[in-house]
Amino acid sequence: MPKEMIDLNQPQQHKFLTIQHYYFLATLAMVLLSALTYGLGVLFVKSVTAAPAIFLSLATVLLYYHIPHFIFGIGSFIYYLSKVKKVVKNSKIYKTILGILLSPISVIVCYIGILLLGLSSCAG
Repeated sequence: MPKEMIDLNQPQQHKFLTIQHYYFLATLAMVLLSALTYGLGVLFVKSVTAAPAIFLSLATVLLYYHIPHFIFGIGSFIYYLSKVKKVVKNSKIYKTILGILLSPISVIVCYIGILLLGLSSCAG
């Protein structure tokens, strides 16, 4: 086996692919939580009741988590192009690209949810 090729059977050598998978799972979790924030915002606005402050606080934490998540995705993509692509010939980066593309959409949905949760507090 040539020195520049990596044996994917060894766990230490495909660490990037494992990190990429966890990054994608975190992206999916963020999208789901953002959709939940939006859904709660709609629910509280339609029911004309004030949302508990904890929902607004957790949604804000989720919104701010998007920033390092997106930066990590860009850094991971650059690392892939500079180092991993040359070493692991059959690797795919689609999960990271999908995560980078879904992050801004998730931010918008979460932001709208936070606005709706904030507007619902005007009802009380």
